[in-house]
Amino acid sequence: MSSKAVGHSRHQAAPPAGGEGLAKASRYSGRTSVPYQPPGSDSHMFVDIYQRLYRDRIMLVGNFLDEEQANSLIAVLLYLRFEDPKKPISIYFNVPGALMKPCLAVYDTLQTLECPVTTVNLGLATGMGAFLCGAGTKGCRYALPNARFLMQRTGLDDPFQGQASDIGLVVRENLRDNDRMEKALVKMTGNSIDVIHQDMKRDFYLSAHEAVQYGLIDKVLIPQPKNLGRDKFSTGLGLTV
Repeated sequence: MSSKAVGHSRHQAAPPAGGEGLAKASRYSGRTSVPYQPPGSDSHMFVDIYQRLYRDRIMLVGNFLDEEQANSLIAVLLYLRFEDPKKPISIYFNVPGALMKPCLAVYDTLQTLECPVTTVNLGLATGMGAFLCGAGTKGCRYALPNARFLMQRTGLDDPFQGQASDIGLVVRENLRDNDRMEKALVKMTGNSIDVIHQDMKRDFYLSAHEAVQYGLIDKVLIPQPKNLGRDKFSTGLGLTV
């Protein structure tokens, strides 16, 4: 599996292979290490917290989603599909922003998965981050009670200079991507393209309950810890994987 966790600094070096390498990498980076007992082993080893989550098909997306972060997310999704194409995947979002094209690539990857994909907005999902929260499997899209969504059309990913004809091409490409996003939102939410287009003309904030009414997610998730057997791993948010 990719050793680079989604939501980590883009300048961080990949940890060495093996449990010892992961533990050392976590110490050097300041990230948390947690004990993990591999199947069939009598001993525990310390692994990076994100690596531990990956082993249970859980991902936390917590940084601005640029090309590098999106590629890390896609790589993990592809690995998990290879590992078990049917077993559910959970993605937790707390995203301050995202770029259009990288997130469209993540969206397209999600559409290729055969397994159920649970999405949860933990606190804030803006722009394309909110879009990806709605891209989970219908019936499996959640938010915590105080989570917020910011829906918006996305401008150019990077400043651009050039001849007027070149600028026109870039602008038309950006408009095409925004139109594609709006059409996908129609499919996700069940709202008409006219409603989506009108709402996206300005910054459009939604609370968790408003997001349910809008059709972007399916349920506000109230944490309800339960007694679990030893063979279950709980996220602590009312979900068990």
